[in-house]
Amino acid sequence: MTILNKNLKRVIGCATAAALLVSLPAMPALAANPQAASFSAVKLEPARTKEVTYYKPGTATPPIQWVTDKKAPTFLPAAVTDDVTSVVKDAEGVYWIGTQNGLQRVNFEEEDERDIVQYFAGPRYMFDGDDHVTALASDGQGGVWVQNARGITHIAMPFKTLREKANAYEDIIQAVHDRRGMTSDARFTFTPTDAARGINYSDGTFTSHAETSDNDGLWTAMYAIGEIYRYRTLLEQGGSQAEIAAAKSAALRATKAVLLLDYVSGRGNGFPSRSYMLTSEAGAKTSDGTDFGLQSQNGFWFHPVMDGSPNPNGIIPTMERFDEDGQPIEPIGYSIVRVTKDAMTKIGGKLFPSGGDGEMNYNGLTLTADAVAKLNASRPADAQLGTDIYVKVGDSAQQVLPVITSATNTKGKPSADTNTSATNPALFQLTVPVYEQIPTFFNDLFPESAIKDGNIDMSQIVYKADTSSDEVIGHYSLFFAASEYLVGDSRDPEMLALKGIIEQTTERMTDLILKDDHFYIEDATGKSTLWSKWFAKYFNDTTGAMEQRPEWASNVGVDADGEDSLSYGFEDAPLNALEVMSMLKTASNIIGKQEYKDAYDALFDASGYSKEEPYINGKGYIGMANEYIDRRLVRQATNAYGINNNELVTRDNYGAAYAEAGDDVEDRSNINATVHNDWTQYINYSDEELAWFALYPLILQENDPTKRPQIVEAFDQWYANEVREENPYYTFLYQLAHPKSKDIDLQSAVRYLSRQYEYQVEFPVQMNRQDVFYIEPGDRDDYKQTNYVLPPDERRAMKNNGNPFEAEHQATGVYPNYDYTNGSFVVGFTFTLPYWMGRYHGIIKE
Repeated sequence: MTILNKNLKRVIGCATAAALLVSLPAMPALAANPQAASFSAVKLEPARTKEVTYYKPGTATPPIQWVTDKKAPTFLPAAVTDDVTSVVKDAEGVYWIGTQNGLQRVNFEEEDERDIVQYFAGPRYMFDGDDHVTALASDGQGGVWVQNARGITHIAMPFKTLREKANAYEDIIQAVHDRRGMTSDARFTFTPTDAARGINYSDGTFTSHAETSDNDGLWTAMYAIGEIYRYRTLLEQGGSQAEIAAAKSAALRATKAVLLLDYVSGRGNGFPSRSYMLTSEAGAKTSDGTDFGLQSQNGFWFHPVMDGSPNPNGIIPTMERFDEDGQPIEPIGYSIVRVTKDAMTKIGGKLFPSGGDGEMNYNGLTLTADAVAKLNASRPADAQLGTDIYVKVGDSAQQVLPVITSATNTKGKPSADTNTSATNPALFQLTVPVYEQIPTFFNDLFPESAIKDGNIDMSQIVYKADTSSDEVIGHYSLFFAASEYLVGDSRDPEMLALKGIIEQTTERMTDLILKDDHFYIEDATGKSTLWSKWFAKYFNDTTGAMEQRPEWASNVGVDADGEDSLSYGFEDAPLNALEVMSMLKTASNIIGKQEYKDAYDALFDASGYSKEEPYINGKGYIGMANEYIDRRLVRQATNAYGINNNELVTRDNYGAAYAEAGDDVEDRSNINATVHNDWTQYINYSDEELAWFALYPLILQENDPTKRPQIVEAFDQWYANEVREENPYYTFLYQLAHPKSKDIDLQSAVRYLSRQYEYQVEFPVQMNRQDVFYIEPGDRDDYKQTNYVLPPDERRAMKNNGNPFEAEHQATGVYPNYDYTNGSFVVGFTFTLPYWMGRYHGIIKE
């Protein structure tokens, strides 16, 4: 372990010495005292939950008295009953109505009128997705047997508590989604206990095929926060010792998996990786088994070389590390970038309308001039980067990418070269030094085969760089939750070791962001990653000049020539401003550095943020945070302006532009939404999810009477659309933001949990429905939208980063020979996080 980890080693040593101290955690220490709440907890009641068993022809079923009576109930208008094929009224007075287009359950006794009619279609409910029901039968217990031409399904409707559902999600996550503590959507294979009597996911064995995802840390942080709340809730509200121990173990495992990503690169500077793989995983394989062959998993990946061989490149200035005396630290190895499409082609677009800043004006993986100069110092005269080896951007700009091959060298904007190998290596492959081993604290996440001489064998790892702000804010939210609710004031040795890791990680990453006042995550290219940017020019380049133009009054941002002048990050500003506020607030509370506190206070500078040179990073960002709706309207209207031949879109002229857009759904959406001033058509639902991660630590830590209302005001703008989604993920946090409000619709959030399908298999969903109005796709969507949100068990399984109004595209309602034993699962933390968070904070109670 190098000098960079001395403090951490000391903390872990103290943790071991504290083995005999009290192990139960004390009450939270970091969060602000919660404001007095006026809302009442929603008392949870068991609710009917859908469970389906699938019977292909020839599978044994109990004796069934089928009903094929086509006589429709009298409460249905005759005009809509032509496709009715079978009707059953069960002992509870519930009607089951089979049609040529799916199945309906009608129960006039439902407490919530939205649940009176429930719709069943597609392969989730109808065998092979054949929606033409040929016969029905009541099961006598509230459920129904459904027959079509391809097979039979039994839709059971048992009463379950939300706690029981939470336990079921836990079982699935452990069986399907866990990959050395990381959790994300995963493929699965299912082996029924007895296939002769049908396939039921609660009766059989799952085999996981979990793989790396783009943001493993973000998704795992979401799961970990839920597990931390499960642990605290059971600990404080009553749970068995076994339940508490299981929750603590799950919370620790997931938390460690996220923190590991902040050490796995060995760079020693707080760099957070997106993900990592072992070299034994399929995604890490290369075409020839070496670092010079094409890797099958795309992205910006590095492989540590720890065999003592010399680094083939120089060390670029931003990657150098120094000890406390300012002396260079000797690397213990180096990491070489893998040959992937991204590493060879990702030049990116221009960030700044005003130009300038050279290579920093490209939102891609190109290297900085300083990095190129340092690397060239160790290269032969006829292989100089940027002179002899480069790719073209436009007519003249010559950029250096992390991988350049003989096939891509100087050939213009490059395409991927799939023919590299040890005998045909790239002309240039970027390397970065390794300065430290991964702390042994993380050893238990790895198989024994990945441990060498007591340490994790870093040569068996490939890690993903080019880390996004999505990943970073997920880490900080977990830093807060783990410090506050998992560690607290515990003297448990393992908790003390975790506390040391969290503190070191928080400090190093925050220092990386604030380094040289640059407000970004620095990558091996010498510049920021594509998306981890929080500096003022990225958000506001030319904003001051645009505001002086007459077009600005119509929400259009253009320059003197009438051209789109919005900076690349203009619409990212409200979210990213909240992110950096959240990161600095969390770092201030965990570390206590005055530098962090001062930087956080500057974000609330009443004089506002910079709109022209010189841009001041971190100054007055609260103003940007409260421009969420305004900036969406400006970006949307400016897009429409460009579509309309650089003319303002008005009610008088939009028709021609709309017609010209034709089948381009994005163009049509921008034009139509601009005319109606409808910013909800320009929603980025991934941003909504990320805003939660930023707001969560702020809402729970900030009680300053000046700062908190401004943060809540920013949240109000996001919730203006989120309220339509009825999602407890947003609703419960919004209640904590407004603790005195009794008007927040908690019942709809509980209904969402009750209606969330237990097995989040990514079934195709039938959307040929007549009970909704369809509107055109949103700006980022491919398919039409419903005019209100359907309950989760009637639409596609999804995390919170997708549009819940988007209708599933479906060319046919039949999926012949649908394989119910293979598929993909959406991870269930969309249920477990809000459920346990709601329980802990007294929003819901069993």
